[in-house]
Amino acid sequence: MSRQSNSPLSGLKLGLDDLLIYISLIALLAFGVAVRLLPLKWGIYLDEFDPYIQYKGAQYIVENGFSAWYTWFDPTRWAPWGTDQSTAGLPGVPFVGAAVYLLLNFLGINAPLFEVVVFFPVFAGGVIILLGYFLGKELVNRGVGLLTSLILAIDSTAIQRTSLGFFDTESVGMIGMLVSLLFFVKSIRGKTVPYAVVSGLGLALMAISWRAFLYTINFLALYVLIMVILGRWNRRITTSFTIVSSITFLAVVATPAYGLSTLVSPYTIGAYVAFLACIIRTLAEEIPDPVKRTRFTFGTVVSILIVVGALTLSGVFGDITGKFLAIVNPFSRIDEGVRTVGEQFPSTWSHLFSTYRSLIFLLPLGVLYALKRLSGESVFLTLLAVTSLYGAGSFVRLMILVAPAVAIAAGYALSSLLATVRPVLKQKLDRKSKASLLSKYYGFLTIALIAVTIVPVVADSPGIKYADRPAMIVSASTGMRQEIPDWIEALAWMRDNIPQDAIVGCWWDYGYWINVMANKSVIDDNATINGTQIVQVAKAFLNNESVSLEIFRTLNVSYLVVYEPFTLVSKNPPLALPPWYVLGDFEKSTAMMVWAGYNSSDYISPVTINLGGTLYSYPLPAGPKAANTTLYQLLFYPYRDAYNQTLGIKISAPQNYQLVYISPSNGWVMVYKINYP
Repeated sequence: MSRQSNSPLSGLKLGLDDLLIYISLIALLAFGVAVRLLPLKWGIYLDEFDPYIQYKGAQYIVENGFSAWYTWFDPTRWAPWGTDQSTAGLPGVPFVGAAVYLLLNFLGINAPLFEVVVFFPVFAGGVIILLGYFLGKELVNRGVGLLTSLILAIDSTAIQRTSLGFFDTESVGMIGMLVSLLFFVKSIRGKTVPYAVVSGLGLALMAISWRAFLYTINFLALYVLIMVILGRWNRRITTSFTIVSSITFLAVVATPAYGLSTLVSPYTIGAYVAFLACIIRTLAEEIPDPVKRTRFTFGTVVSILIVVGALTLSGVFGDITGKFLAIVNPFSRIDEGVRTVGEQFPSTWSHLFSTYRSLIFLLPLGVLYALKRLSGESVFLTLLAVTSLYGAGSFVRLMILVAPAVAIAAGYALSSLLATVRPVLKQKLDRKSKASLLSKYYGFLTIALIAVTIVPVVADSPGIKYADRPAMIVSASTGMRQEIPDWIEALAWMRDNIPQDAIVGCWWDYGYWINVMANKSVIDDNATINGTQIVQVAKAFLNNESVSLEIFRTLNVSYLVVYEPFTLVSKNPPLALPPWYVLGDFEKSTAMMVWAGYNSSDYISPVTINLGGTLYSYPLPAGPKAANTTLYQLLFYPYRDAYNQTLGIKISAPQNYQLVYISPSNGWVMVYKINYP
């Protein structure tokens, strides 16, 4: 007698291929999460700098409620003026951190907020790996989906932005972006409205978390325009894009940091052009002759593009400035904020190759295969590859956008190659036929080449090496794989010993740490939102005491913090050199010169040094203005006698700056109290 199963899974048929796919995906998820947890062996810390201000925002929301964000004025940032946080930052990341914390508490998991935001990026990394699989599967097939997951699991940029402690824009924004792209593709195939709503919500999440949403909305607009021009438009595309852009723009208007000025600007005008192109194509449906319909659509859309392009270039919709101008036109890097921030430098070919190895060569092959088909998916894939590579080439921080594009395009090339050799491998080998034998060898050679292509990407991934390091605050901002407690010691001292109402001066790089961890007011920080004040700080550091005291008095500064990871080369008398391979304030003084408009040769000059019997030409504070430069007086104060006696470099002792603290471990962080005359 047969027995019928009543299990709800009894109708589920799971083949061997399905089982292997799911096992592989789970393994990739586990691997990707494990890699991102490697910094845990050094402790639970936030990484880099920006995550600290995101944590502060989440903490404020937990204590005061989500609505309080929109009226939050923070007097401790950019003192003595303070900062309107609702317009200075985006709410997405702190909102998500606070929401996850409150949800966990509701479920009875009483984890501290700090630990929640430290571990959230690891969770986000797992979600991104999973979404990468579904996007690759949707555009090509499941094999390409797995390759996309693999690349996202080991990609150095993805790991950096979703590793333990990196609670910042990308950890939330990439989830929103991949959700938006995935469900947009699904929406133009079926269930248009519900899928488009999900896509719009994903892009809205990205918009309130990361300004790179402008890439995604313009990418979708470009895709819609190309489909209209190629004559592959359908009503689903219009419906989907309208829903996605409408939800996104509602989120933009509701975000004070954007407002109406972003809604109608050169950054978003592409979306309106795409929507207008859809309307024109819809009206063209009334033209019965397909040839005339195509000509009318093409001519009208091209005319609109020319007119809007001319208006945009003339500045009618506003000016494209700063980092956005640098992305659109890499040759326009005239803004100091772009030229002096490492993550805003252009990417290099060596960076791309070291990350993706031979997959980078398969990318154009995948694009060529896609262009042969010109289906909706292949056009989408081609545009994703080309636009993400262009954006990342202009801006190294956008390298994270390249990972899914490289994986999907390269996977498409590999999939197409396998499709051509699969019939050859399946045919029976006729030993009398040389052609048959050669075909068989060709098939095996192709598979071997594919294996050689993928293995180095995994075996020599720089991403895994990058993940295996402590948080920057643990390594004293060096990025080395060791604990160097100077900054942790200094921040603890500042928290306990500097008066609560005091204002601390520093170069902007350490502003978030001092503000959040030491709980002190700072005159500048990593947001670099006040260019005028940055210029004033740069001038104060690079001038003599009379000038610096006047500037710092205007800003009500009571204490100054300087940092330099000196390398000790002599103990008697103590002589230490700035390393240059790790950027302290001496090395960053070249960036200060860019902001202040000063000539570096006035401050830094090469000096011949004898180290262990070998002569080196070493850049040191030996320029004509260096001796009385406030920053150099503070940095080199402990070593000024040795610099004078051994190297012949005279650096004056500060008169009105009193050294009140030097980090005990290495002496890298120094705190000076200003004694105004």
